[in-house]
Amino acid sequence: MQEPPAGPPVQLPDNSLNSREFYLLLLFVSVIGVLGALIMVVFFILQDYFTLLLWGEIPVNSLSPVFSPWILVICIVGGLGVGAIRHYFHSEITIMAEDLIEFDRTGRFGLKRGIELFLRGLVSLVCGAPLGPEAPLTVSTGAAGTAIAEKARMPPPVVTLSSLAGISGFFGAFLTSPFAGALIFIETTLEKGIMSWKAVLPSIVAATTGFAAYFLLSGAFIAGFYTLPPYEGFRDIDLLYAVVLGIFGGASGILFILIYQKVRGIFEPLEHRPIILGLIGGLGLGIAGIFLPLTLFMGSDQLQILIDHYLEVSLLLLILLAVVKILLMAFCFSTGFAGGYIFPSFFIGGTLGILVFRLFPFIPLAVCLVCVIAGVSVSLLRSPIAIALIIAIVFQQELIPAMAISLVVGFIVSYRFSLPYTRKGTGKTG
Repeated sequence: MQEPPAGPPVQLPDNSLNSREFYLLLLFVSVIGVLGALIMVVFFILQDYFTLLLWGEIPVNSLSPVFSPWILVICIVGGLGVGAIRHYFHSEITIMAEDLIEFDRTGRFGLKRGIELFLRGLVSLVCGAPLGPEAPLTVSTGAAGTAIAEKARMPPPVVTLSSLAGISGFFGAFLTSPFAGALIFIETTLEKGIMSWKAVLPSIVAATTGFAAYFLLSGAFIAGFYTLPPYEGFRDIDLLYAVVLGIFGGASGILFILIYQKVRGIFEPLEHRPIILGLIGGLGLGIAGIFLPLTLFMGSDQLQILIDHYLEVSLLLLILLAVVKILLMAFCFSTGFAGGYIFPSFFIGGTLGILVFRLFPFIPLAVCLVCVIAGVSVSLLRSPIAIALIIAIVFQQELIPAMAISLVVGFIVSYRFSLPYTRKGTGKTG
């Protein structure tokens, strides 16, 4: 996510913030923020319903292989569904970073692209792809904001802000925080020197209204997502551990980036044959799911299982889970499955963190988990403060000092590497 939604389209006329026009803009983006949250809610309701319907009787949260033919059937059908959606919409394979580069160039998301990614992301996640919902929902909520603003014939800067408002509303609801989306925008525009309160404030307002709408519907915050072993509290030595763990996490993130680029190049000749590519993807996903079922899905529930059994899982299994998850994510992206890489990176980092603890038990397990997760995730999403906010939401706040060091180290280590894929012979991404 190196190239964020930012650029000339975001610039508004140089009027005072204290103006009637700006207040009306804030009112408009607040409505778009609610819409972004509602799109997310619909997506999750559908995902939960169909996942329970298809996978309810299959023990996918198992540490051992599950020799159920239904895993293969579900994954293959899902792969064919992904390919059929790509065929119908004539869409190319892109990941979140590539979609955001296009948004940076045009200042908008196409409605057709938003609908296509909503459907393809839903099918991908339901059939067990090891990806997160943030990528398809970013584009679909942004596309909704674009469509409404363009339908109302608003000027291009407002169209871009409307798109960002839809995305911010989704992130505000998803992370139950009004600041994560705005922080991503602020951090990823620092080097371009174009950050403006006229873009940041509407994003915060949209995220807040999106969160409020979600809270009214669910009445819940996301907090304490994972239950960790007891942590005795911060020690100075933990900061030293955090440096090493951040380097390890950042290197693991670089490994994923390099593998993704290599695997994407292998399957690029088949990108214009989406049905065949989807079939290959579904078959590979199903085989991996049979032998290592914990590598399926986003990885949140699966990581908690590993945390609960951290002394029972063999070192070999931990290595296999991390390596196969990296390979499977790259494979699924390259064969047309749609999804995000932020939360799946938590599974990779957490699994490697448990491995580090088993090898060096004098380092607290909680420190190993959070610091390696921080290093991996910041190498993929170049937004350390937003990542810090996300980790602080889902983990214990006592771990923030060590996590902060790992974030900085992981960011520096991986700075020269990037996720967008350059197509062979074109020099273009996506």
